[in-house]
Amino acid sequence: MSINIAKANQGEFYPFKLTIKANNDILSGLLAKFDSDIEVEGTFVVDNDNVYIDSNLEYSIIFQCDRCLVDVKKDFSVRCMASFYMLGEEAIEGYYSYTNNLVDMTLPVQQEIVLNLPTRVLCNQDCKGLCPVCGINLNEGSCDCNKSQNVENNTSNNPFSVLKNLK
Repeated sequence: MSINIAKANQGEFYPFKLTIKANNDILSGLLAKFDSDIEVEGTFVVDNDNVYIDSNLEYSIIFQCDRCLVDVKKDFSVRCMASFYMLGEEAIEGYYSYTNNLVDMTLPVQQEIVLNLPTRVLCNQDCKGLCPVCGINLNEGSCDCNKSQNVENNTSNNPFSVLKNLK
């Protein structure tokens, strides 16, 4: 989504609010999807041909717990600051370009979302995960798997089982 700056006066701050359609492609490689579109609200100021934006992003993502694979909804409120230069002028490092008095916020918003993705998502801090033998969710109940017996039976296929005898 774009902000039209055609009628903006130099040095004056203008509020804006827009909605950017959530694109699950930026979450590729994760077991996650957006639960809502991205709400962007903030202010912009024009200084010569540069535009400076300070905004807040509000959105929700549904992840899968890293231990038990249960869906976990996380709400985010992220600050997004971006600077733009007019295409055709000298490029400025760290700035995005804009043309025709339209400042497109999509790329800076997507980059801010990726930078704020959690490295680990748990349904709760005490999540027990899944049984490595039968796959039951150990948060919902226990299983009858004798883990030590199954581990011993599987050591013949394990190339590291020889390390067990080093003590």
